[in-house]
Amino acid sequence: MLMPKMKTYLETDGVWQELLPTSKVVPLTTDAESETPYSTVNTENGQQFVKRLQAHNSFQQQFSSMNNEATFTPSVFKYPAKQTKIFPGRIRRRVVLKNGNVNLCKEHIEKRSQRYLQDTFTTMVDIQWRWNLLVFAMGFVLSWLGFAVIWWIICYAHGDFDKREDGKEWTACVTSINSFTSAFLFSIETQHTIGYGSRFTTEECPEAIFIMCLQSITGVMIQCFVVGFVFAKLSRPQKRSQTLLFSRNAVVCLRDGKLCLMFRVGDVRNRSHIIGASISALLIGRKVTQEGEVIPYFHTELPVKFDSSQSNFLLIWPATIVHVIDENSPFYAMNAEDMTREKFEIVVTLEGTVESTGQFVQARSSYLPCELLWGHRFEQLVTYKRETGDYRVDYGKFNNTYEVDTPTCSVKEYCEYQQYMQRNSQCRGISPLDSTSKGSDESKSSVDTFNNVQTLSIPYVAKHFRQNANRNGDPDS
Repeated sequence: MLMPKMKTYLETDGVWQELLPTSKVVPLTTDAESETPYSTVNTENGQQFVKRLQAHNSFQQQFSSMNNEATFTPSVFKYPAKQTKIFPGRIRRRVVLKNGNVNLCKEHIEKRSQRYLQDTFTTMVDIQWRWNLLVFAMGFVLSWLGFAVIWWIICYAHGDFDKREDGKEWTACVTSINSFTSAFLFSIETQHTIGYGSRFTTEECPEAIFIMCLQSITGVMIQCFVVGFVFAKLSRPQKRSQTLLFSRNAVVCLRDGKLCLMFRVGDVRNRSHIIGASISALLIGRKVTQEGEVIPYFHTELPVKFDSSQSNFLLIWPATIVHVIDENSPFYAMNAEDMTREKFEIVVTLEGTVESTGQFVQARSSYLPCELLWGHRFEQLVTYKRETGDYRVDYGKFNNTYEVDTPTCSVKEYCEYQQYMQRNSQCRGISPLDSTSKGSDESKSSVDTFNNVQTLSIPYVAKHFRQNANRNGDPDS
């Protein structure tokens, strides 16, 4: 039987290459200079993702050959992910970047420039500083030139530039204006009320007096607009959000007997705290409706809380935000391996009011599946110093985690296994609490097995508990 040929597309060369069988599978390494999977980059997060893939051999078995003797080495394990020129070293498929910016480009908007010009104030605040400075400079220069032309026309129409005989009295509209250059200088002096004293208007031309008043009002209005734009740009709440931090990774572990997804937020300012801080989370993923409609970016709200607070909380030190994975959670049927394979993005948003300015502030971040650490917990970073009598927050440990015993199965399997153990104990007339008090060998072994399975062996036992129940003669099975 001929073995079918397998090919892969080389993105670097732009060609299709045939995959040749090898005698062994190329192992996944975690060295920064070694090969990385297609969905990771040479960063700390990528190395942690590779370590989780090593624990699951089923991921590598997808690329195995039709027989057990020869396997194929696809090129996705040889070449790193594509990196854009604007954002090097990040994963491309991310809606919200880690710094809070939205990775979105809008195209084919009808009358886009006209719509932007109608909202001039917002446009001036949103554009970059170099364009602001260019607009401000052009506004001043054009106003100087425009009024300089008007002054030159007034003087020319009055005959101030004509040559006259010596000794003949002549009163000009504006004194000491002999050319367009002098008219331009007088325009600058009038608009900014400099008043050097050599050039001034006279009573000879009423139109010159009117233009002088009009230019003075125009100069004040331009300065007011410039000051307003600069103040609005400097006092934007977006700058305040730069001092609000989100943890680099999110963790999944047990808390109070429930599997929870957790991430950490913090404020680095000692003063000017966030009043009425609230946190929200959205899951962006693919969904297929009952009618067969495919929604590629479906938003699902994730209920989150801080400790026992459901809405507002006091953000005086870093807070660990918790999402309990229950039957209403989209992660209810996902185990550790499924969560690394799924394609979704968790967008988190922190909102509140700045205490010193009273402005509303919003900070955003996101987490991809490769940034979720299963079986980890955040380190404590708040300590009390008796010498000084104050609390210390070590932000050097803000992103630090440590491993804890966590079931690798899904919450659904975890709950089914607990229900089975309760039914099995009731049928035998032995409960875990009673078995501990009796102290028999059989009961102790069952309790030990229960505890061990509850921490590490749940995925395998939960999948086969029906088969074991049939062997033991469980009537409920």
